[in-house]
Amino acid sequence: YWFNRYPWGYWWSTPSYASCVNWFTWTATPGVWAQPIYYDYGQGGNVVYQDNSVYINGQQVASADEFAQSAMELATVPPPENEEVAAAAEWMPLGTFAVSSDEKDVEPTRTIQLAVNKDGVISGTLYNSQSDQAYSVQGQVDKQTQRVAFRVGDSDKVVVETGLYNLTQDEAPALVHYGADHVENWLLVRLQNSEAEEAAATPE
Repeated sequence: YWFNRYPWGYWWSTPSYASCVNWFTWTATPGVWAQPIYYDYGQGGNVVYQDNSVYINGQQVASADEFAQSAMELATVPPPENEEVAAAAEWMPLGTFAVSSDEKDVEPTRTIQLAVNKDGVISGTLYNSQSDQAYSVQGQVDKQTQRVAFRVGDSDKVVVETGLYNLTQDEAPALVHYGADHVENWLLVRLQNSEAEEAAATPE
């Protein structure tokens, strides 16, 4: 997508939940967006896998396979109609985050930068400093649940999900689906602009 018309520092902004709600042009059920929904995955969270079923806030919502499939469907976004439509899209930054997949991962090598347009499409880049590889990110927000899901790179099997409200916080729990057979917990930790400049100035 066309991000070049925005200044570099723009992508490090931290949005509020209210600014996100006011940003979208869609018509959604008012009750869904009146209060933010926080998705917390894993032990002690409100999204729990048990006996091949998924429970959110204690209520069974789907089988594990169905839950993974719904994330994959949400992350599937049709391309823009043409270059003019793509160029005209406006983007709100959701921020830049370090990606941690383990409590022992004290020096994460992956960074993800995310933005959302007025239609709820998510776009961005995941960068792995260890391999010096960058992967495109694309997905969308579910206007009925505030759930966010996006694909990383060209794989049709790897889908990351979290909540829109999560992405307005300094730490955002996320769940990674590797197909329908395996999930992994991630924690996205917001980086500030000064931290990025310091990292860029530090020699390898």
